[in-house]
Amino acid sequence: MPDKTTPTPRAVFLRRRALVLLLIVVALLSVGAVVGGRGSTAEAGLASEIAGQTVLRPGDTLWDIAVATAPDGISVQQQLRALQDLNGLRSDQLPAWTIVLLPAW
Repeated sequence: MPDKTTPTPRAVFLRRRALVLLLIVVALLSVGAVVGGRGSTAEAGLASEIAGQTVLRPGDTLWDIAVATAPDGISVQQQLRALQDLNGLRSDQLPAWTIVLLPAW
């Protein structure tokens, strides 16, 4: 009669498989924490410059977004320059569905 304390080969296989899966998850989380941690300081500085975001619809231009989002006391030209600088854009014509970050003044 087999000893009931000795695991079956299938149980050993399942335990090893679970252990390997656990190690893979831990490794991926560790890599994510390291990679995510590198940009956190830069992202924190950038977050203070962002007031929100908008999406360009077909036919919209960056000028249209500047006109619609320029706060009181900020000219459309200043808003346009801020939009270009914040988003790294050099053209007023952008493809539809482009996400545009809005500057915080």
